[in-house]
Amino acid sequence: MAEASIVLKPREVGRSAARRCRREGFIPGIIYGKSVEPIAVMVDAKTFKAFTGSGKSHVHRVKVEGSGFEGNVMVQDISYEPLTGKPLHIDLHSISMTEKVRVNVPLLVIGEEALEKRGFILQWQLREITVECLPAKIPADVTVDVSALEPGQPVTAGELPLPDDVRLVTEASEVVVVAVAPRVGGEATEEAAEEGEPEKEPEAS
Repeated sequence: MAEASIVLKPREVGRSAARRCRREGFIPGIIYGKSVEPIAVMVDAKTFKAFTGSGKSHVHRVKVEGSGFEGNVMVQDISYEPLTGKPLHIDLHSISMTEKVRVNVPLLVIGEEALEKRGFILQWQLREITVECLPAKIPADVTVDVSALEPGQPVTAGELPLPDDVRLVTEASEVVVVAVAPRVGGEATEEAAEEGEPEKEPEAS
């Protein structure tokens, strides 16, 4: 069953228009792409949650009132107010379902509890990877199984399981996670103390 279109309202452009949009309880946004002229839109709180709750890799069907635009978009970028965390602007990228796109896909770790039971700790290097594929083939996430890792053993991006029709863009040698053995508290403390202790001058006779 086809996804119902999200209906957006157009808005005026310019900083003052964007501020007025926020005062009225909307988030200003823009739709752009190689096949469409940029369209300034306003997004209500409920629709914003729909855009952000499904992740940037999700494809949304959008219709803009009075513009004649109806098509598929993906969230390209969201800017937030640094102090309050309130959303300031959202960029929506118009895409074709028959053309490949590059997207960041989150990583889903399994087996971390089994790793910790063996006394090891997991260190993250990447939380997501970049892939290229048709929009309909974008995976919701990519699984990383760490249950059998040994201390010092990494998992690289090239080792991650991807469908045949999804191409890895992230460098294959890029380390995603690595297992490490925790340092013994006493030994670590003694070493730190020795490293930080100044050399003693010989006592005068």
